[in-house]
Amino acid sequence: MIPTIDEATVARILTPAVTRDLMRSTLRARAGGAAHGPTRAVLQLSQGWFATMPATVALDDLRGLGAKLVTAFPKNVGDGLPTHQAIVAMFDPGTGAPIALVAGETITERRTAAVSLVATERLAQRPRGTLAVLGAGAQAHAHLDAFLAAGLVERLQLWSPRFERAEALAAKARASGLAAVVVAGDPAAAVHGADVIVTATAASTPLFEACDVADGAHLNAVGSCVPSRRELPAALVAEANVYVDSLDGAWREAGDLILAAHDLGHARVRVCAELGTMLSDPERSDPVARVTIFESLGLGIEDVACAAYVLAQLG
Repeated sequence: MIPTIDEATVARILTPAVTRDLMRSTLRARAGGAAHGPTRAVLQLSQGWFATMPATVALDDLRGLGAKLVTAFPKNVGDGLPTHQAIVAMFDPGTGAPIALVAGETITERRTAAVSLVATERLAQRPRGTLAVLGAGAQAHAHLDAFLAAGLVERLQLWSPRFERAEALAAKARASGLAAVVVAGDPAAAVHGADVIVTATAASTPLFEACDVADGAHLNAVGSCVPSRRELPAALVAEANVYVDSLDGAWREAGDLILAAHDLGHARVRVCAELGTMLSDPERSDPVARVTIFESLGLGIEDVACAAYVLAQLG
C-alpha cells in the first residue's frame, strides 16, 4: 500500500526557513536545466478548476519525480473550506514506481510564500521595512509567517474584503511581537508607503491605482493565476521591471501581464527574466524601473522538491 504523508507531518518538516533555502536551490536548478516540468494542464470546471503539475528535480543532495494534483474551488471560502486543495504523487526517480502521496496544501502555501520571499530578497530595493499584505486567506498567513521568520517586517499594513479576517491576521502578527500593525480600510491605504507588497486575493479587477504605490516598491503578485483575472493595474505593470517563475507560464496564465498587454500593447510589459535566472546570476542588474514585480504562478518543480525533501527527512 502506498504511504500517505499528512499535513501535520509536512508542516513539522517543511519550516519557513527550510522552504526558503529549498526554493532558492530549486529555482537555480531550473535555470541550470536540472529541474523541469511542463506548464500546468488545467481542466476548467463549473466550480473552479483542476490542474496537474508533473516535474522532476535533481539537486545536489535531493532527487524527486512526481506531480501535484490541485483543485481551486473559489466558492469554498463561503463554506469554511480551503479554496485550494492538493496532493503530490511521488515516484521513484530510478524505477518509476509510485512511492508516496504527500499532502499538498501546506506545501502549496509554504513554497509560494518562500518563493515570494526569495524574490523579494533578490529583487527589492528595500526588502526590509513596511510590508503590505492584501488578502487574509491561507496565502496571506503563509507569507506573513515567511517574512516574519526572515526578519524583514518592521511595520505591517493589512487589508482584506473580509475585515474580521484581516483583524485575525493582525492579531497573529501582534502575537509574534510585531507592534506596528495597521488594518487599512481599503487597498490603496494598505499599500501606501509600503516597501514590499503581497497581493494574495481572489480579485478579478485591479485592487488599487498605480499612483498608490511608492517609488522603489517591490510587489509579489500571487492571486491572479488565470488569464481573465488581475490584481494589478496595467499602468503599474507598465512602470515595472517584471520577473516571473516561468516565461511560458506567465504568458499563458498571468492575468496581470496578459490583460496589461491587451490594454497597453505587448511592448509596454517589460518582462526581464525568470527568477531562477536572477538567482543564478547575483551580479545581474536591469535598468532601474519605478517598481519591481514578481508575478507568481507556482511551478511543479517547487511542489516536487518540497515533497521529496519531506520524504528524505522521513527516511
